[in-house]
Amino acid sequence: MNSRFYAQAEVLVEVVRQGSMTAAAAALRLSKSNVSQKIAEIENDLDAVLLKRNTRAIELTPAGKRVFDLCVKAVDALQLARGEVEHELQSAVPQGVVCLSGSNLYLSEFIMPLLPSLRENLPLVRIDLVGGDHIVDQRAEAVDLRIRVGTVDTDGVKVYPLAPLERVLCLHRDFLRDAKVPTDPSGLSGVPLILRSQENPEWVLRNNGKSTKQSVTNPVLRVNSYELCVSAVRSGLGAAVLAKAIVQKDMDDGSVVELLPSWKIDPIPVSLVVPVSKLRRPEVLAVSRYIVSRFHRGRDF
Repeated sequence: MNSRFYAQAEVLVEVVRQGSMTAAAAALRLSKSNVSQKIAEIENDLDAVLLKRNTRAIELTPAGKRVFDLCVKAVDALQLARGEVEHELQSAVPQGVVCLSGSNLYLSEFIMPLLPSLRENLPLVRIDLVGGDHIVDQRAEAVDLRIRVGTVDTDGVKVYPLAPLERVLCLHRDFLRDAKVPTDPSGLSGVPLILRSQENPEWVLRNNGKSTKQSVTNPVLRVNSYELCVSAVRSGLGAAVLAKAIVQKDMDDGSVVELLPSWKIDPIPVSLVVPVSKLRRPEVLAVSRYIVSRFHRGRDF
């Protein structure tokens, strides 16, 4: 059974068992739109309507009943197999090499400090780090684990939410000596802004239930990495949206200041992405659990 079909089958079974897509989404910890998408995919793949959608309660079509019976057997069998494999993994001694990828800045600021204690807990496991801001193809690049900042595709992978990154709009204090400090987002038109090429050029700022959008259509500087963006702010070249944890020391010593402190920018989600097939390896499972235990903000393994 391929991972795409299993994901579809698991959703179909849960929708029928729970009696609604909303309840199934909650049980599977997915969005309702994701659940609807999986149902649409399996119906499209099988070229058959499986669920009647014209009633409040979920009702299977004749074709849906046959497919559901097959899916129940497949899902239950795979879950049983998972339990048996999980038991074996728990009793196995983790050893080997685990390749972990992520942005250079995230790996250096958040993962690197964990490695000494991880080594103490898993002395037979070696961690290889692969840094970069590019999107990694975990299969092509033989990466076992990936730290993903932002949204992530869930097909064929397990996604474990980690602590989100709080973000601030900030710039170097020297800029404020010769410029008027803006008191609301409209004042940003007079501030040179720095943008990363991977970043959404429209910032959303919120204040007491109000929100406004700041379009960065003509940045004073465009960079292709987080490190360069941080360096540009520290060099006084302009303002940028950065993870607060990255510039916290600069803010503490006053060299970098937050602009519009009463206006907040939504935190950015962070996830540990693990191909389902990789979780069969004890060392990958052990490292995954360790990282999640330190930054956990979502469902358990």
